[in-house]
Amino acid sequence: MNTEVLTVDPTKVPGAVYFLPTPKSPHGCDVDPSGQYIIGNGKLSADLTVHSFDKMIAAIEGEKFDGEAYGIPILKFEDVLAGQVQSGGLGPLHTEFDGEGNAYTTFFISSEVVKWKLGTWEVVDRKPTFYSVGHLMIPGGNSRKPFGKYVVALNKITKDRYLPTGPELEHSAQLYDISGDKMELIYDFPTHGEPHYAAGCPAELLAPKSKKFYRIAENKHPYVTPGVGDGRVVREGNEVHVYMTTIRSHFTPDNIEGIKVGDKVYWHITNLEQDFDVPHGFAVIGANNSELLIMPGQTKTLLWEPKKVGVWPFYCTDFCSALHQEMQGYVRVSPANSNIELSWSLGE
Repeated sequence: MNTEVLTVDPTKVPGAVYFLPTPKSPHGCDVDPSGQYIIGNGKLSADLTVHSFDKMIAAIEGEKFDGEAYGIPILKFEDVLAGQVQSGGLGPLHTEFDGEGNAYTTFFISSEVVKWKLGTWEVVDRKPTFYSVGHLMIPGGNSRKPFGKYVVALNKITKDRYLPTGPELEHSAQLYDISGDKMELIYDFPTHGEPHYAAGCPAELLAPKSKKFYRIAENKHPYVTPGVGDGRVVREGNEVHVYMTTIRSHFTPDNIEGIKVGDKVYWHITNLEQDFDVPHGFAVIGANNSELLIMPGQTKTLLWEPKKVGVWPFYCTDFCSALHQEMQGYVRVSPANSNIELSWSLGE
């Protein structure tokens, strides 16, 4: 396993990296759909600094430098500046675009989304958020062709938005309609975890191509078990391969003997379901790795190394039917020097 990370020291690669002065303490750096404007969201500045890509290239080629820092050239501020947005807000963090020449910037301290025009740098609208918005998301808003129409404010502070459920609350998100001249709040909803970078697109780009299940006949996994009758257990030295199937509501095989302490047991489990949204889980007591979640028609492998003699249960960790609790089985682990033959069966 390669444990090294390739790094590049820009001081040893002249022309690779340049500094663009950006007041003050820039947070997000966002490029508009045309690729011409680079927005520096200086979170300690009320104004937004917009750099010009073309001016930046010209300044690099003309060597218009204002000294250096850490061995990296600093481009002259006035030679790369496209304009400044006098926002009147506090704590700008991130900017996205609607594809109609408008930019939308979040302001953490003043808790708002500000809409402004590319090129003229004028603020045309602003709406409060609740509270302390960080990231925002316009479908396709960081691409060359944004879909526009909506923006989601991913707020970091909840405060009084929802019922108190303990020391930590869900985070707050808000959906705005941006299809008109003015932004309009149309939905307010909670989200898990601290909301960070997100992306979106129209559902019709994904839904028709969404996989509902994997066809068993097309499963090319080297350890696939294509049918219940193909379930088996094979020993190769101290490696044991369990070829298992799972389907509502049992594993096959679900009773296994002949495993020894010190063996490496590979569970190759094929989900025989051919229906939408019927995954099966797999976990075995004593495993030190993640359990499996196996989609319909899929095969996955889990490595288990038993350390103690005993009878160990395995079970499905994803609910699938009223007989879900039937989806369990047992594997007997014998001493390392034992001569117990491998055997397996389907319990009645």
